[in-house]
Amino acid sequence: MKKGLFIHYIIGIAAAVLVLVAAYYINQNPKNLLSAGIIILAGCLVAFSQYQIIKHKKKS
Repeated sequence: MKKGLFIHYIIGIAAAVLVLVAAYYINQNPKNLLSAGIIILAGCLVAFSQYQIIKHKKKS
């Protein structure tokens, strides 16, 4: 594993876990749909960007 790539894995996994927790939170308390939905959207964006960074760094 290349140096500095490990932190991107950690951030990506943490973002994915955050999305799952927010989805569970919506399931438990549907009144907070807007705030948990924003968290899910942001978490997906962070996880996807980390995936793109990892993919780019592995190529070069």
